[in-house]
Amino acid sequence: MIIRTLFLKIFIAFWLTMALTIAVFYLMFRISNAESLPERATRGAFGETLTLYAESMVRIYEREGPQALEQYVHRAFKESSTETFLFDGEGRAITTENADSVAGVARDIVAGGPPPRTFPLFNLGVTRATWGRPVISPSGRRYIFVVRFRQPTGPPGFLTPVRIGVSILIAGLVCYLLGLYLTLPLKKLQSTVKAFAGGNLDVRVGPEIGHRHDELADLGREFDEMAERIAALISSQKRLLADISHELRSPLARLTVALELARKNTNGKGFVALDRIEQESERVNKLVGQLLALTRLESGAERVPPETVVFEELVQQVVDDASFEVRPLHKEVRAIGLEQCRVRGSAELLRSAVENVVRNGIRYTAEGTAVEVTLRWHMETAVLTVRDRGPGVPEAELQHIFEPFYRVSEARERTSGGVGLGLSIAERTVKLHGGTIRAENVLGGLLVTIELPLAPVPAETRQSLENLPVT
Repeated sequence: MIIRTLFLKIFIAFWLTMALTIAVFYLMFRISNAESLPERATRGAFGETLTLYAESMVRIYEREGPQALEQYVHRAFKESSTETFLFDGEGRAITTENADSVAGVARDIVAGGPPPRTFPLFNLGVTRATWGRPVISPSGRRYIFVVRFRQPTGPPGFLTPVRIGVSILIAGLVCYLLGLYLTLPLKKLQSTVKAFAGGNLDVRVGPEIGHRHDELADLGREFDEMAERIAALISSQKRLLADISHELRSPLARLTVALELARKNTNGKGFVALDRIEQESERVNKLVGQLLALTRLESGAERVPPETVVFEELVQQVVDDASFEVRPLHKEVRAIGLEQCRVRGSAELLRSAVENVVRNGIRYTAEGTAVEVTLRWHMETAVLTVRDRGPGVPEAELQHIFEPFYRVSEARERTSGGVGLGLSIAERTVKLHGGTIRAENVLGGLLVTIELPLAPVPAETRQSLENLPVT
């Protein structure tokens, strides 16, 4: 299974690391305590300490007597919680307190067999280990030294399986919070970048992660600075287009008036030139109108009115008008299967969008072929498709054909017509109505699909539909 989210990668990596750390600590403790205290009593510093205890007890007993030995035993117990005992060579107890409980170890040593490594005695739930060894005094007498340790048989109480499990769960919670702390700013940055790419130039990440003081906060601030510059550039571009478009309106209007006056004061030979000037003037006037429409859509000045549009009738009207206009070009526009669809919005804006898409198909469809328009509804969506029989669009350029003034390289000749604004206006209009538009190459042409949300069905209409008899 491939883990695709950074949060899960951080969470699982940290949790496994902490769980392995706890497990390694536990194993190291168990290994270090695998040897019982009696086993360690035969070697190393611990063995030397026990030898010192044995020799001290023998020396005190021989020099100072049993009473001094008892005092030494009590003092050793208070200091180390370790009980020490001394027996003579025949196994008789010299120290009297609790000596009977370890007499078996002394008897085994007297009998010549090895003393048992552990002699478990249970005292208040704590298992204790007993160990003994023979000792020869400087005077040559033989004694038996026995020691009983305070040694739990298993790991300490804080290393129980339940507590280890709880520790791993707590570690998981800490790793979860740490993963959130590290990845939440990235998710915020991701959603902001997506919104910015979708056209919302006002989104910023500063209010969400600006309080941090790390590299993620620096990344957020740099993104905000970049977004500010891009938004300023786009805003100035739109403002420039709007200003130029408005400024061109007045000269074009004066040019139209001048053309009419020139027609009245010229002879028949000048009409051809004047007609050409009028044609170019109308073309520029149309371009200015498209620029103004695009500027209004992008600036948010256009508002979608809350009216219901009979979408199939609107599409049929566009098809009829376009079909009439393309007859001299030996092309057709066909409506195939226009299903009943009601959408909410502006009929004028939607008509402009559909018309721009249909005219784009007419422009590039081959002579003698037809542009096919279909309308159907699926779930809660009206789906309009426009298919031409032209050369299509290179795959690398499909995502750009809805950008303003963008024209496919093969269509840059003056004879193709258009300036690359029709599809841009259609895309902005569809988005304004809450829909989507996309283009894809199909066998023998280009297919443009528009999806718009259907208008909600009124309660009385829904009830009348439900009451219809089922056949």
